[in-house]
Amino acid sequence: MLYNYNLSDKENRSTLIWLSIIFCCIVWTCFEAPLSFALNIELKEHHLWWDLFFSLIFFIDIYLKIKNKLKLPNIPKLGSDGAILEQKPYHKSFWLWVDIITSIPYDIIASLFGLNIITNTIMTIRLLRIARIIKLRIAFEVIDFVPKAIKILFGLTAICLAIHWLACGWMIITPRPGLDTISYYNVSLYWAVTTLTTVGYGDITPATNFARIYTMFVMVIGVASYGVIIGNFSRMIMLADKYKEEKKEKLEALRSFMRYYNIPKGLQKQTFQFYNHVLTQNISKEEELIVKDLPQALQNELSIYKKIKLIKNVHVFKGCTTPCLKLIATKLTQTFHSPNEYIIKKGDVGDQMFIIGHGEFQVSSGDQILATLKDGQFFGEIALLEDTIRNCDIISNTYCDLYAFSKEDFLEVIAKYPELEEKFKEKYKRRQSDKKQNLKAA
Repeated sequence: MLYNYNLSDKENRSTLIWLSIIFCCIVWTCFEAPLSFALNIELKEHHLWWDLFFSLIFFIDIYLKIKNKLKLPNIPKLGSDGAILEQKPYHKSFWLWVDIITSIPYDIIASLFGLNIITNTIMTIRLLRIARIIKLRIAFEVIDFVPKAIKILFGLTAICLAIHWLACGWMIITPRPGLDTISYYNVSLYWAVTTLTTVGYGDITPATNFARIYTMFVMVIGVASYGVIIGNFSRMIMLADKYKEEKKEKLEALRSFMRYYNIPKGLQKQTFQFYNHVLTQNISKEEELIVKDLPQALQNELSIYKKIKLIKNVHVFKGCTTPCLKLIATKLTQTFHSPNEYIIKKGDVGDQMFIIGHGEFQVSSGDQILATLKDGQFFGEIALLEDTIRNCDIISNTYCDLYAFSKEDFLEVIAKYPELEEKFKEKYKRRQSDKKQNLKAA
């Protein structure tokens, strides 16, 4: 299913690495091809080798797609009536021929026929390599599944390429004013940025009719682009502020309640801490309303993914696949506790592991305090591996919530995902080793 897809899962990492390689090859080609054309750079041997390398990469990509070796999300296409449309397999689709055409090594072709055609024609053929940007559609197949930082990187790359192409266009239609190559490109890039941003200092102006038309086109593109970019940023800021304002309003209402009923300061502090935790877990008030309108089965499914958000950051669960995390989440039981409540008593038989959703716990043996545990930490995991007697007390210091994972459920999970048991054993061995070292040191 689509919602089960996670690009960072182990089985999908090779696909992520491959897509990154393809992305870099396409971006470099789309940067170098128009620059070579604009500066009329002479074709050299290293150009041929690079073009051969990139073409091999692209043809390998075609082979991997035909053989379905890339693990990409199966995103259904919907018709106007909302029905799922039948999709042709890649090897029968239009995109196969597009990929083949854009993978052709144009530099090598230009070199082979270089003796029979004029230099300008060779450079035009080389410029066809820019068509490889069509292959960037692979990035949009996974764009909804990558972190925000990578999405921002995609956006910045697109903006930089657009500015670079406009600068190359300026170099093509404007004769070089006695500058070296680097200075000429720098001046053209400066012109493109000042024109796009509508700053227009006037120190670089078009001298021909075609250059004026080109400049007006860039101005219009700049205004339109700024409208889109500023609109999207404003929307992001407004959404972020909206959630912050909702949170402030709720906390202010709670503060008024506390003042009106003269709630003791200590209880106020604990209440605010817990309420702030609840608000952090939920994006906004609409989240609950949206989920409430869904069928119960879907509500249960979404509840599982809220638990996954917590457990995927727990050390022993890091690196687990999404299906494994999903199964673990279905087995977790949430409980709430008051201050000074015993979670584990020394001498009890252990059969559960606990993950802290929120709160603070004190680990002690007799009168000696051994440790303090907080949000996101876990304890009692040894009981899942072997029959054990608890060797310390764990008491809640604040109002808190826990997620319990029983031994019975653990055995069911590792029957399907044995790698999880190895992680627990590794953690257990490390803890035993640390104990021995501490005893020696004592």
